[in-house]
Amino acid sequence: MGVAAEQPIAGGSSAVDSSDAGALRLGTEYLAEIGRATRGLIKSRAGADGVDLVLAGRMKLFAFGPPQPTVDGDRTECRFEIRGGLLVGREGGSLVVTQHSGPAPELVVEVDGYVPRLDPAFSRRGVGGFLYRVLQERAHSAISRRFVERMAQPRA
Repeated sequence: MGVAAEQPIAGGSSAVDSSDAGALRLGTEYLAEIGRATRGLIKSRAGADGVDLVLAGRMKLFAFGPPQPTVDGDRTECRFEIRGGLLVGREGGSLVVTQHSGPAPELVVEVDGYVPRLDPAFSRRGVGGFLYRVLQERAHSAISRRFVERMAQPRA
């Protein structure tokens, strides 16, 4: 899928601290944005082995590994490995939320190496490809845009 959203941070300051705690906040805030955007229909559920995104408290849409915070120079990142779920065609890939600091700070949400169950590459003309493009891809992009816009606002 690649980059879902990127946004300069207002006021030229960082949205989170450049620390492991700041990186973890990027991840938890992104997952919380999914709950807000879906009015609680999809919620994150943390466990010892990672984080699940669950629809209506019953269907596991995504199973992620535990958050992996990284701070490297001007990059603060939270990465979740994709391990499975109803919307996953094959285990692998990751959801990455990154803050780039420096003279022009920005936030980036990216999905790398994800193979959706409704893979448009295999069913471009079929129902699966249509559902992926119309529902899942658009929902992810919209939620990512909401997240970066909200996080990019100046902190009080």
